Amino acid sequence: MHKVYLVDDDVFVRKGIRTLIDWESYGFIVCGESDNGEDALADIMKLKPDLVVTDIRMPVIDGLDLIQHCRETIEHTPNFIVISGYNDFQYAQRALRYGVKDFIVKPIDQNEFHQTLERIASTIKKENLWKQKEGKLEAVSFVRKLILCGQEWCEHQSQHPFFSENTYTYMKVEINGLHVDYHQCFKTMEQSLQKMKADQHFILFEEKMNCLGLVINDRFLSENNLHLNNFLSDWYQLLEMDVHIYCGDTVNQVEKLPSSYKKAKNNVQYKYLFDASVITTSMTKEKEVFFIDLDQAYYDDMIEFIEEKNKECIDQQLRRMIDACRELYFARDALCTMVNRLNHKILKSIKEADADEQNISNLKEMLEWDQYSLSLSQLTRLWYAFIMDAASILHQAYQNNGQGTIYQIKKYIHMHYDQPLTLKSIANTFYMNPVYMGQLFKKTYGVYFKDYILTVRMDEAKKLLRTTDLKVYEVAENVGFTNPDYFVTQFEKIVNSTPSQYRKKLLNRIS
Repeated sequence: MHKVYLVDDDVFVRKGIRTLIDWESYGFIVCGESDNGEDALADIMKLKPDLVVTDIRMPVIDGLDLIQHCRETIEHTPNFIVISGYNDFQYAQRALRYGVKDFIVKPIDQNEFHQTLERIASTIKKENLWKQKEGKLEAVSFVRKLILCGQEWCEHQSQHPFFSENTYTYMKVEINGLHVDYHQCFKTMEQSLQKMKADQHFILFEEKMNCLGLVINDRFLSENNLHLNNFLSDWYQLLEMDVHIYCGDTVNQVEKLPSSYKKAKNNVQYKYLFDASVITTSMTKEKEVFFIDLDQAYYDDMIEFIEEKNKECIDQQLRRMIDACRELYFARDALCTMVNRLNHKILKSIKEADADEQNISNLKEMLEWDQYSLSLSQLTRLWYAFIMDAASILHQAYQNNGQGTIYQIKKYIHMHYDQPLTLKSIANTFYMNPVYMGQLFKKTYGVYFKDYILTVRMDEAKKLLRTTDLKVYEVAENVGFTNPDYFVTQFEKIVNSTPSQYRKKLLNRIS
C-alpha cells in the first residue's frame, strides 16, 4: 500500500478527507496527519509517505513552504496534492512550479479527488517500478564487478535489499547449443525467476556469450519455501532448455561471493563426467579431474579407420575415446583438447592427400565448437558427422590417380624412418613397380624419394639433439643410420654444421 499523510489546520476537514475518501481502493493507507506545517515536516521526514495532501493556509509553515522545505531537505520527495479554500491563481502557479500533482479547491469534489488519486497511484507505481529496476541494475553491476573484476566490497556502495540477507549462492548457467538465441534465453530465465516470490533477491547477468551468472540469497529461497537443491531441480525443469547448471558453495557474506563463483567455475570441469545437468560441489568434492591425454594408439587407430572409411569401426572408436576420457576422469578442458587434437590430425591427413577440407559440411562449427557450450550428446553428434565427412573426402582422394597409395607411402616413411628403407623394399611392401613409384613420388611431392627420407631423418635428428642428451652415435642409430660417420657427413651437408656444433650453438643461445 502507498502511504499518504494529511495536513490541515481544520480538524473537521482532515477527518472528513480521511473518512470520506476511499483510499484503499486506490492502494493508499493514511500513515499520519498534522494540523501545522512544522510538525508535518518532521513526520514526513520520519514516515516517508508517498503522497502528502496539504492545505495552503496553516500556522507556522504554510502548505507551499512545506512543499519547498521537503524538496530542499528530502532526497525522495513525496507527491503533493494542494487543497485550498482560496481560488487563487498565484497559489496554483507556485504549486505547479513545485511539481504539485493537483490543486483542488474546497469544497472537495469526491469524484474529482478519486480521479486524482487514481492518476497519482499510477504514477507512483511507475516510479516505484523504475526505482526498482534502477536499483536492481546497480545491484547487478556491483555483483558482476565483485565476482568477475575483483572489485572490493563496500557496504555503503549499495543499499539494495538483496545485500541485507544472511547467505548467498553463485551458479553458472551454460546454455548448450551452436545456434542459440542467447538474448531470448536470458529473457526466459529472468521471467521464470520474476514469477517467483522475492524477485528483488536474485541477481542474473551475462557472464559471457553462452553463460549466465545467477546469485540467490536465503530470502529468495525462504519466500518460495524451497531449499537450494529443490530450487535447482525445480528451476531446471521449469526452464525446458538444454542447459548445465554449476552450483558453488553457499557463503554467509556478500564479500565471499568470489569463492562461491570459484567453486562453480571449478565444477564446470566435471561437465562430461556426470549424466546430470545440475552439478553441485557436494557431487564433486570427493572426485578429482585430470588434465591429461589419451595414448597415441587411440589417435592412430582412429586415423586408420577414417582412411579406410570403416563406418562401424569409426563409431566404436569414437565411443571408446569418449568412454576412456570419462573413465580416466578427464577434465572438460582435457576432453576438448583431445577432440581438437584428433581434428588437427584429420585435417592434416586431408591436406597431405591434396584434398579440400572445405568440403566438410560442418567444418566451421567443428573448428569453433569449444567457443560455445555443448552437451556431450551434442558434441558426439557434431564430431561424428565431421569425422564421417572427412572419411569420405579422404576415400575419394585416395581413389584419384593413385594418390592414396603415395600418401600411404609417405606416412609409412614417417612411421619407419628409424629402420632400413629403400625404394625397392617400400615398393614391394605396397606392391608397386619401384621405378614407377619413384616417379610418382617425385611428381606428387616435388622431391626424390631418397632425398625425402634423408630430410625426415635429419629433422628427427635435430629434434633429438635439441631435446635429449643422447650421444651423436646414439642419435644416428635412432634415426636409421648404421654408420655414425656417414650420419655426421650428411648432417653437416644439410645443416651446415656437425651434430656437436649444432647442439653447442643451441646451448650457447640458451645460456
